[in-house]
Amino acid sequence: MSNTAGEYVFAYDVQPDGTLRNRRNFARLQDGAAAEADGMAIDNDGRLYVSVWGGVEVFDPQGRRLGLIPGSGPGNLAFAGPDKRTLYITGGTSLSRVQMIAQGIKTRGK
Repeated sequence: MSNTAGEYVFAYDVQPDGTLRNRRNFARLQDGAAAEADGMAIDNDGRLYVSVWGGVEVFDPQGRRLGLIPGSGPGNLAFAGPDKRTLYITGGTSLSRVQMIAQGIKTRGK
């Protein structure tokens, strides 16, 4: 879960009934609370993509920051296309499309 007003992305344990427990810090945003995290997506290898003011921060499955895909302000993002190798990013009045080596989760629709 992104925390728009905070410096961390949270992780939870999902219970069999769908409720959440054990909130914990998963990844620290480079710009902390000023990043204003918004949308998130996950690729097929478990990397997390988080929309922030500077673009999209990328984290490995353990929450270590891998880098930044530069772009405009925060919005939503999703992998799409026939091979799920296109990352679409919305922000304010913009829509960006980034061809990726990484692939979105194959079992999800879109």
